[in-house]
Amino acid sequence: MEIRIRRAELRDETFIVSLAARFAETRPDWRTDEEVAGGTARVLREALRSPSTDAAIFIAEHGEKPSGFVFIVMENDFFTGEPHGHISEIAVADDGRGIGRALMDAAENWARQRGSRYISLNVNLRNERGLRFYESLGYAIEWNHLAKPLA
Repeated sequence: MEIRIRRAELRDETFIVSLAARFAETRPDWRTDEEVAGGTARVLREALRSPSTDAAIFIAEHGEKPSGFVFIVMENDFFTGEPHGHISEIAVADDGRGIGRALMDAAENWARQRGSRYISLNVNLRNERGLRFYESLGYAIEWNHLAKPLA
């Protein structure tokens, strides 16, 4: 079955938000499921309801059914100030069907069309499957982001 990629619309909100819980599956121990899933859902709702020319949400459809999404934003490089694409969130309903790869291709093309020299993303190191997937696409760890909860 063919995978079709299209821009997200308001009618996709329920589907997109339904995948927010996936981000809590590999959350740091000091964050709660509600904090991660709820925060992710909030950011995605805001992006969908208030579109920006510097961001895009793409939906993957497998047949007629939505099967995943990617949310990409333009950010400025800390060192050079140049804009680049940053994949903020990506999730699929069914792993292993090529949906994630199709979404990553769409995000990379979107960034390339905006003159991005590179694209970035964050992945929790506990998300070993995600890390292997990104590495298979040519992504490499640039920095480790550390956090410490304060009492």
